[in-house]
Amino acid sequence: MAASKTELVQAFVLSISDDIKLYRKLLALLQHQKALYLKFDGESLSDNIQSQLPILNQLGRNASNRSQALTQLKLPCSQAGVERLIRALPAKLSDNVHKQWHILESLIAQCQKYNQNNGQSSAAFQELLGELTGQKQHSYEEHARTV
Repeated sequence: MAASKTELVQAFVLSISDDIKLYRKLLALLQHQKALYLKFDGESLSDNIQSQLPILNQLGRNASNRSQALTQLKLPCSQAGVERLIRALPAKLSDNVHKQWHILESLIAQCQKYNQNNGQSSAAFQELLGELTGQKQHSYEEHARTV
C-alpha cells in the first residue's frame, strides 16, 4: 500500500531529528578518531571506524528514504524541494523543521570537515608506518602514474 502524503511528510520530518542524533554520534566518533591518529593507537582506531559503519549505513538509508518521499510528493530531490516541503507545513511546524534542517546541514558539514582531515591523517599515518616498517607506501598520485 502506498503511503499517504501526510505519512510521507511525517516520515520526512521525523528522519531529520533522527539524523541529527546520528550525526552528533558520528561527529563525536570522528573527533575521537582524529585523537586516535595522533596517539598512533591502531586497535582503537579500527574499533572507532567499525563503530561508524552502522551509523553511516543508517544515515544513508534515511537520506534515501527522504529522497523517495520527495519524489513521491512530486518535489525535486534538492534543497529547493526540501524548502518547498518545509514552506508547505503549518507555520509553527515549518519554523521548527527549518531550524532542524539547518542544524542537520551544519552537522553534515562538520562531519565532512573531520572526515577530510581524518583522511589526511590516515594517509600520513600509513606513510609513517611504511617508513617505520621499511615498506614504502605509494601515494595515490604515485600509484596513478604507474598504472
